[in-house]
Amino acid sequence: MLLALLVCGVTALLVSAAFGRAVIASGLWDTPDHLRKAHKTPTPTSGGLGIGAGFALAVAMAATPWLRDWAAALEPDAILRAGLAAMAAFAALAIGLVDDLKPLGPRVKFGMLCGMAMAFAAFVAHADTLPLAADVVLNVGYIVGVIGSALFIFTLVNATNFVDGANGLAMGSTAISLFGLAAISLANGAPHAAILAIAGAGAMVGFLIWNFPSGRLFAGDTGSLFAGCLGACASLLAVQDGGVSPFIPAILFFPTLADVLLTLAWRLSQGRNLLMAHRDHLYQIGLRAGSSHVQVTLIFWATTAHCVLVAFAASFGPRITLAGAPDGDANMAMLFRAAGLLASMAPVLALVVLALVAVKVSNVMRRYAAARGLDSK
Repeated sequence: MLLALLVCGVTALLVSAAFGRAVIASGLWDTPDHLRKAHKTPTPTSGGLGIGAGFALAVAMAATPWLRDWAAALEPDAILRAGLAAMAAFAALAIGLVDDLKPLGPRVKFGMLCGMAMAFAAFVAHADTLPLAADVVLNVGYIVGVIGSALFIFTLVNATNFVDGANGLAMGSTAISLFGLAAISLANGAPHAAILAIAGAGAMVGFLIWNFPSGRLFAGDTGSLFAGCLGACASLLAVQDGGVSPFIPAILFFPTLADVLLTLAWRLSQGRNLLMAHRDHLYQIGLRAGSSHVQVTLIFWATTAHCVLVAFAASFGPRITLAGAPDGDANMAMLFRAAGLLASMAPVLALVVLALVAVKVSNVMRRYAAARGLDSK
């Protein structure tokens, strides 16, 4: 299994990096004609084509007979779901490519992404139970589970697209999250999700050779929509087939989700159009405050890596069972039960703590921006 992951990741990296030069020569350019775009000169875009190519060849390599031992213990329908997850990611890539070539209106693009998300959640994988603590499990049912899972896909796809405004930020952060997802999926008996995640992560690292720090090639909507969709769909496979807590993917991709959701909430509170291009994201405040693309991106990467470590640790919480309290010692027995209860709540508690910290950081940064005239109008 480890050999398959290694070959998969390296193949994705090399193919993506090689394909990047061809994309640069293709003549697809991103012109800085929108308020939210941070670059000053036209730059080659649609580097997501290289990411998609690297991912596709890596997954094909993992399916060869000499590397396919990872699939031996899986049911055939699990392999089918992995294939459908890859197809969903490529559907998002196609939507992004069309948008790069001839911009789609936000309503058209959102409608297409919403349809794709609903189809995947309804027919491939979704989460319909929320483990809260120990034996406390909230069963939300099929309909709510599908709608909630589709909303997660739709949100992560668009969030990844929205934060793709600094060299290396979106693709690098998603790659880090996918590495974490691969490790968690492997530890929880979902190797098909691990293969998808490691192939995507490797392809994104290959793309970064051209994108970070110099910005010689942009991923475009082609890359950002593909990356977000792959992360969301592979996460749902890990949840449904590996029994991973549904809260774990939210922790893995927390910095991206928090930046976007808190920014949208702030714009809504200010009465601003949610569909209009803007520069109100936290990373954009950092850029206006004088930080370089490299500095902002490295902070985002470090925050994402921290969340990956939290997610990895929290993913084991529900599996911890504490035993061995001394017989007849009621206080120790109560302590052991309390510790076991807290361990079972680890994913929920971790997500709540991260959310509280994110709200605090967002408020501080927005007050800082307002005090120094950095608020985007």
